[in-house]
Amino acid sequence: MTLTPATQQWLSAHARAALARALGLRGAVAEPGPPPDDAALRQPARVFVSWHVQGRLRGCIGTLAAHDALVDAVARYAVESGQHDPRMVPMTVDELVLASVEISVLGAPATLLDPGGAPVTGVDAIATCLRPHEHGVVLRLGARRAVFLPVVWESLPEPAAFLAALCRKAGIDPHGEGAQVQAELFEALRWDAPPLPATAPIARA
Repeated sequence: MTLTPATQQWLSAHARAALARALGLRGAVAEPGPPPDDAALRQPARVFVSWHVQGRLRGCIGTLAAHDALVDAVARYAVESGQHDPRMVPMTVDELVLASVEISVLGAPATLLDPGGAPVTGVDAIATCLRPHEHGVVLRLGARRAVFLPVVWESLPEPAAFLAALCRKAGIDPHGEGAQVQAELFEALRWDAPPLPATAPIARA
């Protein structure tokens, strides 16, 4: 999916407005204005929304299934990630002012196949196929599954370490069961928006 800078900027404000409403805030800061005339906003999309406060992750939730329109998915996962990430305590009003928001719109994940059309199996084989900083990865073994967005390469730049961490996230032993895992790869359009200006007015409803 291709998005103009204006649409990206509006979606970032839209995400913050959705979380602001969930936190009981009102006022001009919480409202992004009318959406751009962009048909992409109405297309079903795979979206992840992340919040960071002073460099610390405060929530990241999204979907690998394109069910909701982009505009609705961004609002939904802005609230889910800010209030319902099970790894975090919910964000507060004060944190919303300090938070940067990061949005990733994902392409469709595709099973990683060898030249003969069979799924590539095992972390070592998968590692040789990855393009760091470009590929997001869904790793799976039976019912266990975990996903890393392409941005995770910034903290885990080596494919072996990237996949080992993803195995652990899925509850898979990378040195044992890792020989049996398979992967789906995807790319993502990612952008972020900085915290609100220090002088921005915030009012509770």
